[in-house]
Amino acid sequence: MSGHDRPAAIDPLLRPDLLAAWQLTEASLLADTHTSRLYRVRRTDGTTAVLKLLKPEGRHERAGFAYLAWRDGLGAVRLLAQEEDACLLDDAGAQSLADLHEKEGDRTATPILCQILPLLHAPSPEPPPADLVPLERHFQSLFALADQDGPHRDMARWAARGVQDLIAGQTRPIPLHGDLHHGNVLKGADGDWRVIDPQGLIGDPAYEVANVFGNPSGAHLFAPERVAVLAEAFAPVLECSALRVLRFAGAHAMLSIAWSLDRPDDADALENIRERSAVAGLVRSLIEQQSV
Repeated sequence: MSGHDRPAAIDPLLRPDLLAAWQLTEASLLADTHTSRLYRVRRTDGTTAVLKLLKPEGRHERAGFAYLAWRDGLGAVRLLAQEEDACLLDDAGAQSLADLHEKEGDRTATPILCQILPLLHAPSPEPPPADLVPLERHFQSLFALADQDGPHRDMARWAARGVQDLIAGQTRPIPLHGDLHHGNVLKGADGDWRVIDPQGLIGDPAYEVANVFGNPSGAHLFAPERVAVLAEAFAPVLECSALRVLRFAGAHAMLSIAWSLDRPDDADALENIRERSAVAGLVRSLIEQQSV
């Protein structure tokens, strides 16, 4: 058979039954990650939407679907439909806050995050979804790392002790996006910024910005002054101390390392370990110096 005669490759996750049921056409692949595939699709009214299909490794993200349904478009992309491991989302746009950060840095990006946080944390008339993941379960990989011998044991133990103390001291657990960072914030055609790809957690609001300290990737992650400035910017919005924000940031950096250690042959995971180790070290140093 010649190259011109070969049939087109069939995408094993792009389900014809879903395309038919939700009346979707013109599916084009946007992203293929460890946990999911995302496609931009066209609806019958001519508008575009995003189809997200979870891989077996991403089934834990169903809690994120529940979070989006509960948030109902406030600060977050709107969930239009769901069937088990698949969901249809409003098209949140193509410009990410990471793109803006690359051009203008934290000076412009951080205020946008501070504007989004009150929307994400605003009360809802609906009760929180039952399947949101509590922080105690979310941090299990960190707790396991703290019990293992190896080069990360000291920092993992420090982070695990800290986050156990923080969780025990929670006074107002609320639904959380759980993976807020610049790459998960998109600007729509209407000019509004909305978050995508939530983890779907429930816990202390101070944890919500923990992943910002390790994002976006770049030299700024190694600047001690950035860590302190971010904590001071987020603390009043979250109605907590800068120290509490920092302690969660340090714990999350080590949790991210624990996840990356499960992918030893992945170059991106190895780079993440390097960057998050630096972030955790900076956070610990600031805390111990009592400079915030």
